[in-house]
Amino acid sequence: MKKGVMLLVFVLGLSACSTKFSYRFLDWAIGWEQEDYVTLDKSQQKVFDTLIEKLVQWHQSTELSQYAAQLTQVENLIKTNALTPQLWVEQVDIAKRHWFRLFEFSLPELLPIVMSLNDEQVKQILAKLREDERELVKKFAGKTAEQLQKDADSNLQEQFNDWLGSVSATQKELIHQYNQQRLSTLDMWLEYRHEWLRQFEVALWQRADKALLTERLTLLMTQADELKSEQHKVLLRKNTEAFGTLLLAINASLSEKQSTHFYKKLDKLIQDFTELNQEAIEKET
Repeated sequence: MKKGVMLLVFVLGLSACSTKFSYRFLDWAIGWEQEDYVTLDKSQQKVFDTLIEKLVQWHQSTELSQYAAQLTQVENLIKTNALTPQLWVEQVDIAKRHWFRLFEFSLPELLPIVMSLNDEQVKQILAKLREDERELVKKFAGKTAEQLQKDADSNLQEQFNDWLGSVSATQKELIHQYNQQRLSTLDMWLEYRHEWLRQFEVALWQRADKALLTERLTLLMTQADELKSEQHKVLLRKNTEAFGTLLLAINASLSEKQSTHFYKKLDKLIQDFTELNQEAIEKET
């Protein structure tokens, strides 16, 4: 059950800022990430820094309360044994919409920055994205189905360990069975990412057309599922439901110690979101 909530947090985009301490460095983290992809001139950097400052303030005062509310809802579903695979899919969809609001808030001030990029900056961004894509393909290239499943088992066990303290042999077997039965979408996912990058490249090279740029970025940032095939979307939903089934099985297998560890960690996360949100609101009044 723990892992499910952690995946939800990942979807929220907060896996790296799940405590008050790390959240306070969120603007720095975004800045470091930006520098990996493009070197802005002084004017662009000033506008970008202002955008990030506004984004973090808005996020803290507006969005964190919604994250806390959703995690509280998930916690209640777990405690009352009301969570179902279908409800899990709904929760993941709700979490994705949190990201959409981030983009919608940022877009008006992000557009002028993108439109101001020169050709060398665009080439820099695309070169880094292509490098990321090559590294991603390399990560999976040449691996057998057994090796991929072993990696998936290891990754899920590590994430469950974080939320449970440690996983039992029974829970490891449940994770293994889930990965064994999970429908393969790797090739479709890599193809989707390649198409996303192709369309992003087109958007950047046509950045002088504000209307077209707005349309393309909105598609890529908030409607990217439209780039996936119908088969891909069907398989993803089935896998999400299957993960919900795994969560129910894991939850049923929890020891008292694991349950205590999970709720302590989850409640602390909710508390941090709530307190950070209240701090921001008080600053605005």
